[in-house]
Amino acid sequence: MKSKRKTKNLTRKKRKSNKKSRNSLQNQKKLVLKLIRELKWPRTQRPNVIRESQVNVGKSGYEGFVLGIVTSWAGKGENAGYRKTLSMKTREPKYKRLFLESKRLMKLKDPSFKFTSIQFNKNHRAARHRDAKNTGISYITGLGNYKGGELIIYDENEKNPVKHNIKNKFYKFNGSIYPHETAPFEGERYTLVFYST
Repeated sequence: MKSKRKTKNLTRKKRKSNKKSRNSLQNQKKLVLKLIRELKWPRTQRPNVIRESQVNVGKSGYEGFVLGIVTSWAGKGENAGYRKTLSMKTREPKYKRLFLESKRLMKLKDPSFKFTSIQFNKNHRAARHRDAKNTGISYITGLGNYKGGELIIYDENEKNPVKHNIKNKFYKFNGSIYPHETAPFEGERYTLVFYST
């Protein structure tokens, strides 16, 4: 009899703990969304993710940026070359806070997941591409008030597309191996991609 009661109590405690964890994760998503809505978004140039239709209407890049470690050209002469360094934006107070709160968000989702960088995208419908500078597994999540915008992932031969709903959900995949793109969407859509470079 004692054993059954003990098991029931442990089950109740586990349910309460899981509910508290889900609430913390939802609250952290709301905080990150609030912070990204307050930003003045810079435009970024990433030709491998820009759709032909965006180029044809004269748009230059899209609203997005990376916080954390980036690969940049540095040095002169013999010392010149690509180096991994902390992005300049990550050092600015408003971006630094966003970086820290986004790191907390991932820690609540998957405390064991290791990453060096976070790509932030605003209202961007990415063209089919592979992530050239990412290594290993990435996590992606979608935030905001939008419809559609699923992540479409193809097999290694760029066939057999599968849609994944990432709105307020996390999805884990290897974007350097599997080509992927964004389905059409309407509304305000932000994505955060947690990855290592």
